Amino acid sequence: MGHVSEEQWFRTELAGRAVWKLLVKGLQLYLPGYTVTPGEVRVSARPAPFPVPVHVDGTGFGLQVRRERPRREPDREIFVRGEGGGVIGIAIAGPVAAVGSRVVDAGSLVRYARRLTYETLYDPEDADSAGPAVRAARSLQDVVLLDAESGFGLGVELDPAGGPVARLLVGLERRGADGGTGGAVRVQAYPAALPDQGVRSQN
Repeated sequence: MGHVSEEQWFRTELAGRAVWKLLVKGLQLYLPGYTVTPGEVRVSARPAPFPVPVHVDGTGFGLQVRRERPRREPDREIFVRGEGGGVIGIAIAGPVAAVGSRVVDAGSLVRYARRLTYETLYDPEDADSAGPAVRAARSLQDVVLLDAESGFGLGVELDPAGGPVARLLVGLERRGADGGTGGAVRVQAYPAALPDQGVRSQN
């Protein structure tokens, strides 16, 4: 980070990005008792201790999770922005197992989000809905996945060339042990310019 503070980095690199705005919207929509502030953002190539093993590569953070049958379908909300509504973001709340991969990184999450976008917009009883659903899936640029039960999430964006970059690792910490609603959110942002780090968090 050099002489640039995390607060400065947040203001110049993250605050205006759609993936950050999508994270805030996703929390408001699905986990309204959880709050995230710029002060909870850390910028690092080495993830802090996390509920599951974490690795870092050229796309950002990736999670290693157990493959299991998801217990329920995730909730999802598709957001449209840009002139003509051509840029798509999707906020997903539910079990990370629904991604269907033991390694949940930018690539696997974006593939899952495209499929979920298509399935959400396609109506089998309306053949004309297939084209718009395909176009929306291809236009996907930002994804946020929140798994409150497991205590983590990811924020992914696509770069101008269409490559996935997982910039945000999201920790969801329940407030208190009494089962009350709400909690704290800590976010680690991965600067894409940093080299790969073969590191894992410690459980």
